[in-house]
Amino acid sequence: MSQSHEQIPARRSKIVRPEHADERLAEMGLSVAKIRNSVMTGDDARSRVSIRYYPRNYPGITMWAETLAALRRELLKIRQGWRIGQTGNYETVYSEARRLAFAVVAGDRFTGIEGERDPRLTRKRGPKTKERVDRNATYEQLAFEIDLSELANPLPPDEACSTWFLVIHADDDHIRMEISLPVEVRKDGFVGEWVERILIDPVPTSGAVAPIEPGEDDDDDGEPMVTRAA
Repeated sequence: MSQSHEQIPARRSKIVRPEHADERLAEMGLSVAKIRNSVMTGDDARSRVSIRYYPRNYPGITMWAETLAALRRELLKIRQGWRIGQTGNYETVYSEARRLAFAVVAGDRFTGIEGERDPRLTRKRGPKTKERVDRNATYEQLAFEIDLSELANPLPPDEACSTWFLVIHADDDHIRMEISLPVEVRKDGFVGEWVERILIDPVPTSGAVAPIEPGEDDDDDGEPMVTRAA
């Protein structure tokens, strides 16, 4: 009996296991400690607003914003050319010299593990995300053998790079995460293929959390991550 495309992806990504994550991340100017510290900072901020007085989606928005802010602080303070990217309201931290940018997104239960399939993001993606992901695919095909500064239509520095995702999934006990490179947004608006996934050991979390349901194409209004379970 044949299995559907939903069950078996067209191509499985390269997986870097947690024990090798630091070595791979060092090539990008990152470290496991920086990623985990950023996620724990975001979760700590989430826990402070996960009470009934706040809007239901506010804990998730808070976690996204504080995780990204913490990652930016971690990278900017080492003074190695990292900058804050915001072109088109698409929030990243990027390095022009390394041709790398990082965004924070929410993933499903297959995030951070070697599961039966690769993870999917929990929200449909808008046009800015699709532009970034399509550009990732182009750069992968060209193997970075082009001078981006000489393109006919020069891009802003925070877009003239590959955009990797810090993908996060929280359950009742832990937050799982990975740094991964997407190269396809499917017709239904969900990211469908990854070139490489760098898995990072999870961190503990306090309190029951659950993903916020996917929204429409609204990249410019924040990336809700988790909210307090009903």
